[in-house]
Amino acid sequence: MIPDLPTTYVEHVVTPRGFGDVDDPNAAGEFGSMVGGFGVRVSLRYGSDGSNRTVIEQARARVFGSAGLLGPVSWLMDAVEGSTYERACEHDADQVLAALCDGNGHALPPAVHRGADFAVKALRRALGIAVHGLPADLESGILVCRCIGVGDRAIRAAIRGGARDPESIGAATGACTGCRSCRPDLMALIDEETREALPAPDEALHPVARICLATAGPVLRALGLPLEAAVVEEDAIGIRLGAPRPDACLSPPGAVAVTRQLLRDTVAEDVRVELLV
Repeated sequence: MIPDLPTTYVEHVVTPRGFGDVDDPNAAGEFGSMVGGFGVRVSLRYGSDGSNRTVIEQARARVFGSAGLLGPVSWLMDAVEGSTYERACEHDADQVLAALCDGNGHALPPAVHRGADFAVKALRRALGIAVHGLPADLESGILVCRCIGVGDRAIRAAIRGGARDPESIGAATGACTGCRSCRPDLMALIDEETREALPAPDEALHPVARICLATAGPVLRALGLPLEAAVVEEDAIGIRLGAPRPDACLSPPGAVAVTRQLLRDTVAEDVRVELLV
């Protein structure tokens, strides 16, 4: 069955806040990796609130891998920005989950619980209060290519320098020149860096259809097989795909599998996804 989801959680997944990187940050922290399927980077810049009190003027985050990170990271960045250092240090995963659930005890998928834990740990590293782990390495970034050891920061720099396909990124950084399993991740980064964000899904749609369009839409577009529509049925979500691009690295069954995984992380572990004719 398609579950009812908390309104606050849905809005943070569909229209996430605080995503990106702070320019010239004062601090940054990372936890996890894209290779492991879960990765978060938090960057912070401090400023004054005008009364001699230091506050976190800007808080931004990048997420890698699981869509279960979206809601927790969005809520946490929204809560941290403008707060004092001391207040930011008080956040924990239970608080993040309670806020996303509107205080009504709604169940969220295990990936969201794990996402809250990763988000808080990345923030704590940025704040310098983590028990283990160092602040972020802003030279390389979150690991994307395990074979060569290339992080997202180097890949993004190559894209901003003109690389528009995995082969060009490989020539510039070495990424995707080994086993090539990171090719879809590179295509996603190219899309993220070079194309306009997709419009927010219509608020009149079913909340789960909105989550489907917001999470699967950018991924499928990046992989060359655009998502045109999502329809919530009694016990499944139907998706309609557009025409594939010449460079598509995904088949329709693959698009169903990718969408199913994204919705397992954000909606429910037993969600079913079907192709609409």
